[in-house]
Amino acid sequence: MSILVLLPVCLFSQSGVWDRWDAELVRTLNTAHDTEYLNEEEKKVILFMNLARHNGSLFAETFLDTYVTENKTEKSSYLRSLYKDLKKVSELDPLVPEKDLTAIAQGHAKKTGESGRVGHTDFKKRFEPVMGNPYNHVGENCSYGYPTAIDIVITLLIDENVKDLGHRQNTLSEGFNSVGVAIRPHKKYRTNCVIDFGAQVRSDLNQVPY
Repeated sequence: MSILVLLPVCLFSQSGVWDRWDAELVRTLNTAHDTEYLNEEEKKVILFMNLARHNGSLFAETFLDTYVTENKTEKSSYLRSLYKDLKKVSELDPLVPEKDLTAIAQGHAKKTGESGRVGHTDFKKRFEPVMGNPYNHVGENCSYGYPTAIDIVITLLIDENVKDLGHRQNTLSEGFNSVGVAIRPHKKYRTNCVIDFGAQVRSDLNQVPY
């Protein structure tokens, strides 16, 4: 089955990139495909993160290489370290969308967007209702100024000038298996995206073909 049957056409600006990915694998990693409370760009954020988590080397050779070339991205130490880190990543559990994490992400994206602020204000308070049950660990990434999923995911992976590489670590953490995503307008940066991660014991993870 062609990948074109499985995903929105707008994902295919670089057909050669997708040719290297198995269609059935992409279908399985597209965990948000039928999620009604996410828009198409939010669904793509989850897909691109899952592709990087499943096969970091192939993600680097396809999407990251293409992104760097098309955007003439600076070959900084952060980008070089990302290539090295992606080579170590393979077969992590796919992130599965959850309503509770999505609601937290939506609330934060809306509030910070309307105020023009940035950051993780009230992090503990916002996650308090879900800590311990169902999530034993949570994390959050925030992106500003990027309206498209590929920009959001790759810039967070590069994590330029973020010394602890916290966004990259969250995206590629083997502990996380649940996610919520919200892309909303932002007063200062036009667009902001909040990605909330969670770790829970779950039995409904998709069986990914290896």
